Amino acid sequence: MDPVLKLWLYQHWIGDQRDHAELAKNHAYLIGSFTNPEAVKQMMNENTHESSDEDFQESQQMILDSMEQFKKLEQVPKKRRRKATLAQKQG
Repeated sequence: MDPVLKLWLYQHWIGDQRDHAELAKNHAYLIGSFTNPEAVKQMMNENTHESSDEDFQESQQMILDSMEQFKKLEQVPKKRRRKATLAQKQG
């Protein structure tokens, strides 16, 4: 395939991907506007994401806590159930 044609196809593919992402973002804004319109208005502004170091630390601690809880759940041994024998069922 011609490299120029390949580059042209790639550029159009990237454009399609951006259009798809923009459509998904707008769809999320639409759905979110039903439950919290003020938050959607804030999100639609260009420079909306502001976070402090404290917020980051809280988020990181929540993730670490949930990972610890998950590890504890994995370590709990599963109880074995005894199989009933036919003699116990009949008698």
